[in-house]
Amino acid sequence: MKATAALLTLALGMALTASAFAAETDTYEAKLSAIVTDAGERINDVTIDFGDDKKVTGVDTDTFTVHANANINDFIEGTEITSYGDYDLDRTITGVETDGQKVIIHMDENEGATLAYTSGSRNYPADLTYTITQNKPITLTAADGTVLNEEYTAEYTCDNTYTDDETATFAPVIVENGINYQFYDAGEDADTLVVWFHGNGEGDLLGSQNNVAQMLANRGTVAWATEEFQEILGGAYVMSFQAPDTWYYAQKDGLLDIAADEIKEVIEKYQIDPKKVLASGCSAGGYMTTRMIIAHPDLFAAVMINCPAYDVADDRGGETPTDEELAKVKESGVAVWLVQGETDSVVATDACSKRLFAVLTDGAEVTETHIDQEHPETSGFTTYETEDGLYKLSLYETTEEDMLRFAEDYNRDGEMEEIQHSSHWSWIYTLRNNPAAADGTHIVNWAAGIIG
Repeated sequence: MKATAALLTLALGMALTASAFAAETDTYEAKLSAIVTDAGERINDVTIDFGDDKKVTGVDTDTFTVHANANINDFIEGTEITSYGDYDLDRTITGVETDGQKVIIHMDENEGATLAYTSGSRNYPADLTYTITQNKPITLTAADGTVLNEEYTAEYTCDNTYTDDETATFAPVIVENGINYQFYDAGEDADTLVVWFHGNGEGDLLGSQNNVAQMLANRGTVAWATEEFQEILGGAYVMSFQAPDTWYYAQKDGLLDIAADEIKEVIEKYQIDPKKVLASGCSAGGYMTTRMIIAHPDLFAAVMINCPAYDVADDRGGETPTDEELAKVKESGVAVWLVQGETDSVVATDACSKRLFAVLTDGAEVTETHIDQEHPETSGFTTYETEDGLYKLSLYETTEEDMLRFAEDYNRDGEMEEIQHSSHWSWIYTLRNNPAAADGTHIVNWAAGIIG
């Protein structure tokens, strides 16, 4: 009896050990990646690497659930700031692909913003929490194809950091008592500089010095470093400033001279041709670009100004430019291409881009060219220009709902679809090199031609 009891105890112990071993579940790390869309940066892919000695099959769009939470609770705690960009949702999975040992989960780019929009009209980086759950088994094989498990399930962790190939080409520069910026180094063969002035939503918030909102909220920073734009410009360094608060404080806080000094430092350090400095800005950044020309007329050769916020400047801590000040833009000799919606729900087209264009072209003959666009539906536009090509204005058609039309593939089905954005977001066209002159020259090509 004693021997039998001992054997039973041993058998029970072995069974419990085997059961505990069988219950062990493998854990893999899920990696996030992102892309900067026209509407801001989005987490768009999750990649799971099962290891060099394994292959994965039997995966489809129902295999995994990707749950995402984004908030800025820690940052705004104890303040009166409200966040409108928090979310807590299961991401829409648009496709899954396997590449050997890797599974790549593609997600709808309408979702998954990395910035939260807050009261006070600011974008701020959100804290992200991603949870990946496997819903049904997959097939796991060895590298040689031997089936290891046809009903394989695992668990997944995520450290909630992410990679973005475009933003990774920029380096953050923090300037003590200055204006922080992101910088793209185009290499020693480049001799051109592009300066981007962001809109009001990308200014710093509560002194955080985040220095990324201006790069993540739209393509205003990264577009200039794309292969397309770099080829057109023959290689160009890129400076993308972040306003310490708002560009409307440009005069009050001495930002015009500070920005000019930092631009000149970069010109000297990287041996940039002073005659090959371009600038572009949108909304409040269009206001800042204009103010920079007025204060430092010899700094830029050409500028591309999108929906400049002149008419609201007085109410937001700035000063709406006078006619005499706008006349200094013409006196500077800087080439100017203005872009805006025919109507603009945020800053009035008549009081902004059309007003500056009228000052620039006073007494000059102006031609008018209309261009329709379809792919599948994109707003058509009319370009007005002087004979010498120095001054241009492109106005985009807006819908009855006061929106601009763009072709996008946010749902990643391989088909371009019409997306409507605010009538104020005309900078998207410039950042696609879309507006064109009567002779077919597009805006970035025009700027490249100005600097030779």
